[in-house]
Amino acid sequence: MELDGAVDRRTLLAGALGSAGLMAAGCSTPPAPTPEAQDTAKPSPVITSVRPRPQPPKAPKHTTAREIIKRATVPVLCYHQLRNWTSSDSQYNRVNLICPPKNFHAQLDALAENGWTTVSPGQYLRHLTTGAALPPKPVMLSFDDGSAGQAHEGLVQLTRRDMTGTFFVMTVVLGKPRWMSTRDLHRLADAGMTIGSHTWDHYAVSDLSGNAWKVQLEQSRETLRKASGQSVQHFAYPYGVVSTKAFPHLSKAGYKTAFQLQAKKLDGTAPLYTLRRSLVVSTWSGATLLQHLKKHNP
Repeated sequence: MELDGAVDRRTLLAGALGSAGLMAAGCSTPPAPTPEAQDTAKPSPVITSVRPRPQPPKAPKHTTAREIIKRATVPVLCYHQLRNWTSSDSQYNRVNLICPPKNFHAQLDALAENGWTTVSPGQYLRHLTTGAALPPKPVMLSFDDGSAGQAHEGLVQLTRRDMTGTFFVMTVVLGKPRWMSTRDLHRLADAGMTIGSHTWDHYAVSDLSGNAWKVQLEQSRETLRKASGQSVQHFAYPYGVVSTKAFPHLSKAGYKTAFQLQAKKLDGTAPLYTLRRSLVVSTWSGATLLQHLKKHNP
């Protein structure tokens, strides 16, 4: 689930003011000028610096929730498993959660051929909070849970097309069969992908209380940080379900953004913790995916 999260620092360079040198004759105190000398003495020239005086830096403009909501137009697509179907897969899972590689390839090709450019959550965050420019037709690709196919099939196809992705991982599965390992996380991070949290074991945040907040939000983030080498600043809600009681805990844990999986409006008090995503239907062709993007992002 890359604020990748990076902040620019500015250094204020002050120009040195010029100064006039004074010449003294010997070490004794010079005699006071006579009235005549005072009348005829020419005023000393005023020496000014050729550089403007340094001005104090302007305070950064505060970005309002309304501005963030207005800028939150980047489509964020969500995938789960990348593998071929098996006879035991339910119809629901085939449509919503398991995308066969050939369909995944076609969808990525359609995005690339039609000028869509993938962005990281860090880029999206900078755009939301500062108005930083994004490339034409930006789209964010996200992958939930941490299944092994994402680190293999997903990574290969993304890098082949010079795309970036965000992987929201639940840490309970790390190292288990058919799931990612900590080495996979490191490989993804080294390839320029973003690692985000999806809690420890996929409990809906609406069901959390007490010490569970620390386990699900803080400990999972720390595990992912150590494995990936990234700061891990982005979060995806399990089941896509938002709860306002999670907002202070997300902030305490150090998350900059959190993504729902619904088309609900962003919360006016915490828009960065209610960013929208949409589930990619696994059976979509590339053309159908483009129609979806056009419909929701005309």
